[in-house]
Amino acid sequence: MGNIAYVSGEFIELDDAKVSIQDRGFQFGDSIYEVIKLYDGKLFKADEHFSRLLNSAEMIRLNLEYNLEDLKKIALEVVDKNTDNQSGSLYIQVTRGIAPRNHSFDFDLKSTVIMYLLPPQPFPSELWESGVNAVTLPDTRWSYCNIKTTNLLPNILANQAAKEEGAFEGVFISDDNIVIEGTSSNIFIVKDGRVITHPINKKLLSGITREIVLELAEENFDVEEKIFTLEELYNADEVFITSTTKEVLAVVEIDDKVINQAKVGKITKELHNLYREYKQDLNNF
Repeated sequence: MGNIAYVSGEFIELDDAKVSIQDRGFQFGDSIYEVIKLYDGKLFKADEHFSRLLNSAEMIRLNLEYNLEDLKKIALEVVDKNTDNQSGSLYIQVTRGIAPRNHSFDFDLKSTVIMYLLPPQPFPSELWESGVNAVTLPDTRWSYCNIKTTNLLPNILANQAAKEEGAFEGVFISDDNIVIEGTSSNIFIVKDGRVITHPINKKLLSGITREIVLELAEENFDVEEKIFTLEELYNADEVFITSTTKEVLAVVEIDDKVINQAKVGKITKELHNLYREYKQDLNNF
């Protein structure tokens, strides 16, 4: 067998997998998703990802007929059926289902559930040594960024704008100059030995990597979840971003302003090492 996907009760070759053009996920972006990293066939933090998926479903009032254990069982079957590709990521998408096009929805719709494996996307290891640059961008997204919805067009456009400015990542800034998060990452600053990041609310997504790094930071440093301004970002001793693929990645330049003499900071390095050790411990899966 080749790349096997799961589509609403059926395991099928990925190239043959299809959903209806009347699916609300296609027509309205009326859907949610998760991406779970695979290490040697093991799903990293599956419970946390599926819990967030279920929470997203509840927040958009999507009728998901599966519980956490059901979803995990399907996910493991997908992994088992793809023995030649077990080191990438598992992609999960749940839509509200198929219905004639209408903005309002029926609560009894049967949801569409899709799972398939994404190939490995190696991250350039030299970037963890050198750090990356970023630019700040106005936050033009909607008011429920804490829901992991597939409506990612604002993030895509912002990320593209950052790339066209020659930056690795874009950082969303609110109208009142508060630093929110990256286009596909959470952002932290270090000031006077204290690790600081924006508290979780509707303005940003609580990343799984963010939560692990916070846990590790709390065991080793002073930590505070509080809002901070663009000026505080520019004047930070260290800046780093977190995500599944980026892990803990230093930002050494923002809007052409140099951070920490363009060097990866000591606390950033230590947190990245701690995160790497955490991943290698099978008890943390």
